[in-house]
Amino acid sequence: MHGWLAKGLLSRSVQRAWRAIWGKQFGIGLALIVVLNGGAVLYWHRDDGLWSSFENLDVRTILARLEQPHQPLTWFTGDWVLGNGFYRPLPSLLYEIDYRLWGRELLHYKWLNGLLSLGCALLLVVWVAELSRSRSLALWTGLIFTGWQTGLLQGVPEWLLWGGALVGVGLSWRFSGDRSIALMVGCLMLVLGLELGFIPNLPDLHQASFAYRAMGWIPGRTATLMTLFALFTLWAYCRLCWRGDWGWAVLSLVGFAGALASYEQAIVLPLLMAACGIVIRAKGGRFHWLPIALSLILLELYLWFYLATIPSETEYHQQRLRRFYALNTSLLYWLLPPLPEVLVQLDLLVDAPAAILMPAFWQAWLVLGVYVAVLARVRRNLLVWLGLFGSMLAYLPLAPVIPLMHYYYLAAAFRALWLAALATSLEMFTRPTRGVGVVAKSAFIRDSSARQEPRPPF
Repeated sequence: MHGWLAKGLLSRSVQRAWRAIWGKQFGIGLALIVVLNGGAVLYWHRDDGLWSSFENLDVRTILARLEQPHQPLTWFTGDWVLGNGFYRPLPSLLYEIDYRLWGRELLHYKWLNGLLSLGCALLLVVWVAELSRSRSLALWTGLIFTGWQTGLLQGVPEWLLWGGALVGVGLSWRFSGDRSIALMVGCLMLVLGLELGFIPNLPDLHQASFAYRAMGWIPGRTATLMTLFALFTLWAYCRLCWRGDWGWAVLSLVGFAGALASYEQAIVLPLLMAACGIVIRAKGGRFHWLPIALSLILLELYLWFYLATIPSETEYHQQRLRRFYALNTSLLYWLLPPLPEVLVQLDLLVDAPAAILMPAFWQAWLVLGVYVAVLARVRRNLLVWLGLFGSMLAYLPLAPVIPLMHYYYLAAAFRALWLAALATSLEMFTRPTRGVGVVAKSAFIRDSSARQEPRPPF
């Protein structure tokens, strides 16, 4: 009896000590996110041709409009400050604030861009922690996203990518003695390496970087402000699903309204909310349909107002549209990055059958097989699928448009979740394939017990 009591007390002491240690690590991780983003804000606080380059023409046009007599409230009932056929009253107000603070000192306008980017990185951590009940996953998601928007993560060199995968195979085989485990670990390392460069290597019309569009390009604040409201909306909805307090439903609708008033990409938020609700229900929470239904009603009113009030057949709108034959390929790339290259190789094979002998043909198929194997292994991890499909859905409204890097900003938040969820699923790759059923059962037991743990303080 005394031995059992001592063992229980010791177990609780160990748990308290672990929580204290992890709490400190989590705080250090958040501080690291702040420091890295702060450093990037200082780095991008430089003149990139604010008064001369074509990239900053919109900023100069906005400044000229602000210097003329104007009524800020009219931005809520019509076109925004740039006057090119969009409903964006909240970014217009940010420009108004900057103008009143700094006047013609355009360089100082970048401070607000940096604050918005930092806020998005921190709120991403808060949302993922609430969604997944995992601080470690939330922290890794925030760090990956921070790496992209600060420019610190630009992908992995090809030689290091394949070399690292081979080393992973060798070490796994050495320590596990199981070929299937070794191959799966190698596949995981290859996919992780490729995904680290996914966002930074996406196309941009003017070949600008993701970090520049997020922090160094003043017009990029439309996307960062919308993402800030979007993450707030998703966080509030997740709080509702876990806790049942309908005040969070009201906050989610307020956040959705703010996102719609910032950037058109926000129209996809009801779908993302529903996806979060499905994940939470699978983890023991409750799916609430009413906030989603109300958000759809709000979206309908927004679209009606937009079509009735905002001019859409402008020359600017027509210039932005890409050819629609590229739309399907673009969306396929978000879901399964190697697939478009495989299709290209198959098309090439029709005209040049000898292409089957080229290394590029077999490399494309090899990478596709690696992705399929990894996705098959983590098929029961809903957070992985939320990150993957969520990134595609977040980008979907802007897929028909000629790409600029800030179009990927909200999608990058979900892509970071997909990558972090994949990286933290390493345990699933170190079990023999024939034991998948046992692994799934044990994972279900662990997940069920995790439902009884204290909720994270967010």
